[in-house]
Amino acid sequence: MKRPTFIIIFIFVTIIGLAIAQVSMANQISTTGAELANLQSQVDDYKKENMFLKEQLLTVSSFTNITEQAEKSGFVEAKTQLSLVEQPPLALRQ
Repeated sequence: MKRPTFIIIFIFVTIIGLAIAQVSMANQISTTGAELANLQSQVDDYKKENMFLKEQLLTVSSFTNITEQAEKSGFVEAKTQLSLVEQPPLALRQ
């Protein structure tokens, strides 16, 4: 074969190969976009669920709720304190 014919065939095969590679990559990217949108939707759902669970946790662990649950269970607030030992002074004078 003559050299110019070889170069033309080589360029033609290279162009065909690159075109096939481009179509293949475009196909992979297009399906990846749909998967990415699906994953983003799941992330948003989990974020909403986490916020809801945090609110529930804060409500359940609040002091007023704990007090109400204690009263329902029969606990009463101690009105007087009985101490058999004198409390030491906060600071000793010398």
